[in-house]
Amino acid sequence: MDNPLSLDSRVALVTGAAGGVGRAVAVTLAQYGARVVATDRPGASDRLEETKQLILERGGSVLAVHADLAVIADIDKLVQRVVDEFNSIDIQVNVAAIHAYPTPLLEISEADWDQLQNVNVKGCLRLCQRLAPLMVKQGSGNIVTIASDSAFDVIADEGPYGITKMNLVKLTAYLAKELAETGVRVNAIAPGWVRTPMIEEYWSDPEFLKQAKEGIPLGRIAEPEEIANVVLFLVSELASYVHGHCMVVDGGRIAGVPC
Repeated sequence: MDNPLSLDSRVALVTGAAGGVGRAVAVTLAQYGARVVATDRPGASDRLEETKQLILERGGSVLAVHADLAVIADIDKLVQRVVDEFNSIDIQVNVAAIHAYPTPLLEISEADWDQLQNVNVKGCLRLCQRLAPLMVKQGSGNIVTIASDSAFDVIADEGPYGITKMNLVKLTAYLAKELAETGVRVNAIAPGWVRTPMIEEYWSDPEFLKQAKEGIPLGRIAEPEEIANVVLFLVSELASYVHGHCMVVDGGRIAGVPC
């Protein structure tokens, strides 16, 4: 029996691939046979190179491309590079995001608000607008977007970030409706606390970590690979009937909250 998790020869673009979750996703998809295009902003070149080397050391296929998703011209160049190299795209995983310093909604500056929206939401939408038509043309594809359980919770001073993540949940739902019957599946994942460099200042604080664990029924924060495994499931044949769904993966932290 063929392995339903096999991604042999599929082309997978992973944004935010220099970060914890993005790197884990890129490495995992490559391990299962995908030809990975790993991308992140130019300022993360060293960490993106580390991701590339991890994949190569494990025998995987990877192309590393720098792109700032807040810059439309960078998105266009990224897509053109994918087309030039592979002439197809099968999997798009939107991981790239920024997490603003906790700020009340009534105090956030216009510049900080715009930056959050441009990276977390607008960049994702623009990339979907360019890649989804290629998937539709070939009659198959998967789009998975990393949201956050903050989209369904209300945490003090996390409004600016949480709102962008709820925007991604709704973006996923609307894209799923618009792409119905095209062969392209669209889903999202809403992780809780994950041990990544982006929030190292939080989980490296013993007191904060203690309090965070107390609010998680499973008693720990997630490792990036645990989120990557859910991405693998969603883009595989095992999830062939999963469409328009946002899967909360947070150890039970917001269990019972309507979402």
